[in-house]
Amino acid sequence: MPIAIKNSIIDISSEETTRELAKDLSNYLKGSEIIFLYGEMGVGKTTFVKYLINQFQIKKKLQTTEVTSPTFNLLNEYETDDLIIKHYDLFRLKDKSEVKNLDLFDNNQNTITLIEWPELINKENFNKTIDLIFNYENELNNRSVKIDGLDWSFNMKLSKDFREIKGDASFRKFYRNTKKNSIIVFANREKIKNLLIYDSINKILIKNNIIAPKLLSQNYKKNYIEIQDLGKKTIYQILSRNKKNQYLIFKKVINVLNKIQLVKDKKIKNFKDKFYLIKDYKNKILLDEAKLFSYWYVPKKLNKKKINIFNSKFNKEIKLVLSKLNFKNDTFVHRDFHVSNLIINSKNQIGLIDNQDALIGNKAYDLASLIDDVRYKTPNSLKDKVYNYYLKTNKTIDVNKFKNDFDILSVLRNLKIIGIFMRLAERDKKRKYLKLIPYAWKMIDIRMSKNKDLINLKLLLASNFPKFITK
Repeated sequence: MPIAIKNSIIDISSEETTRELAKDLSNYLKGSEIIFLYGEMGVGKTTFVKYLINQFQIKKKLQTTEVTSPTFNLLNEYETDDLIIKHYDLFRLKDKSEVKNLDLFDNNQNTITLIEWPELINKENFNKTIDLIFNYENELNNRSVKIDGLDWSFNMKLSKDFREIKGDASFRKFYRNTKKNSIIVFANREKIKNLLIYDSINKILIKNNIIAPKLLSQNYKKNYIEIQDLGKKTIYQILSRNKKNQYLIFKKVINVLNKIQLVKDKKIKNFKDKFYLIKDYKNKILLDEAKLFSYWYVPKKLNKKKINIFNSKFNKEIKLVLSKLNFKNDTFVHRDFHVSNLIINSKNQIGLIDNQDALIGNKAYDLASLIDDVRYKTPNSLKDKVYNYYLKTNKTIDVNKFKNDFDILSVLRNLKIIGIFMRLAERDKKRKYLKLIPYAWKMIDIRMSKNKDLINLKLLLASNFPKFITK
């Protein structure tokens, strides 16, 4: 059930909405949190605590227990398998010195502490708290709670005006505003600089008349920016529904790619009024990306004796392959230029999203990303037509040198993708990506089959992964 929210103030006039909030909060809390509950008597603090504790018990398939306010004994404890929930009621305390006798400061990773009537507590003694401020509204006819201390994305989950957009493999979270043509992009604190880069790259694209999300507002302190919503329709969706005109659609995409590759701007100011300089797609970065394959995939497929031997040879071969690239790093490279990141706006124009990883690199990279995309499996005949159309629209390119770089970068990209997909499956438990790995292997095998600079790498992969690579 959607919960009404405005400026982090949530309507909990009914027990049902109180229960829904408790359920949402229980999914957020992991342990070590300290929650202060403010509000006058009878406003719903203990009722909320009851539903919160019961939610943890339900998730662990435990019998729900009666939860009452510990007004006289100050503390009630509840065990929910792996967590201890401490529920304090400090209403009877009259002096700050009495607080010192309690173990409020001994909170650990396995404990959630809930404190009613916390006014006597010095909050400076805590690194971080979550505050729930309960109030009566509308002449006591309604009740509400204001939440402080949670990240912004949690509030988005509660709002009926926002809908979470399920990302691909991103550490960011996206929320579409249903009342406004905008999207909230939320980043974890350790990745917050990504928002600055995203803004910078978008500005460079927009400056060059390429459609990308405009920045509408930002709250860097709270880890989010608000950007223009380009729409829900992707090129991927159009291709999936239209099998007859796929070549014409891809031609339009290539025209966009050509426009992107004309971008010469490398430096621009972000919303913090600081310059951002797009970095070069150096061989070291390409090598590090290839190592994702050896770090995440190889240990799952080879025995311990073979792992170190393979990785040593693999790193050597990747370095040799990189030395065979012909083109310089002189072209704007999106780095994730595939049909799911191409949006059709309301004017039927193609726009770019997921632009934050752009670098200045090899002109063959984005074409390889598009044609050999593992998410959308285009027929080989269509791949060839799209490839040839690109060459037709770029007549000054040395065809042989470009084909060599295309093959190399396609292989390296798909090795990286295999590593990333295995990481998503093992670390993040997103096992759906495993089913895409065989096609990535297929692309690697095809691109290596007719390229003399990839022969030694092909033999190495074939001897260790014969299921996927033909000798």
